[in-house]
Amino acid sequence: MGRSFGAELARGLIAAPRRRRSYFDHGPREVHRVALTFDDGPGALTARLLDVLGDRGAHATFNVLGERVPGREELLGRTIAEGHELGSHAERHDRLAGRPLDALRQLVRTNAALRAATGVSPRVFRAPYGAVSPGVVRAARLAGLVTVGWDVDPRDYETPGAHAIHERVADAARPGSIVLLHDDRRALGQTVTAVEQILATLDERGLRCVTLSEILGVEEGVHRRPARLR
Repeated sequence: MGRSFGAELARGLIAAPRRRRSYFDHGPREVHRVALTFDDGPGALTARLLDVLGDRGAHATFNVLGERVPGREELLGRTIAEGHELGSHAERHDRLAGRPLDALRQLVRTNAALRAATGVSPRVFRAPYGAVSPGVVRAARLAGLVTVGWDVDPRDYETPGAHAIHERVADAARPGSIVLLHDDRRALGQTVTAVEQILATLDERGLRCVTLSEILGVEEGVHRRPARLR
């Protein structure tokens, strides 16, 4: 696999979560926080979403495809600088369930690409299509990543309209929720409008938007147990 791969894998092992649990689809229910996550970027909507989030003082996690990192270093740097988190979405948008070795290769390469672009390594991993298996979760752990799913999916990729996206999130979100959204293509522009409405609704309910690492208690090289996580 090469010397660089070995060095990246060693880095991941050092940073690997120390607790046994390495997969989450929500955070603690007793804390009034929600995690908005955006998959498949960096893409056409990322900058606009950063503007919207910034206006509300909200933070989010952008799960990045490694193959989309080159040429977007400035946008990724802005994302980090504004207090958001970059997670891994693997190198390519492949179904990885049952393919732990391929998953490990892709995750290690994406870790390296993000660190080269921003100086920061990801802490969380969202599998493309949410397709995971025990082997893939273990592979992510070897790469130093916690695997994360979701409990709120408004299916914005179906472009149902901003109102529908907002209503689906508003109906399902509760303390600890992880919301699945996307930022890769202009056709999903309604997601940006919906996020403005979502942030207003969550704020009215006293639900603060934070990164996945914050809601799950993931720090650099340490996976802390969120309080009374179910």
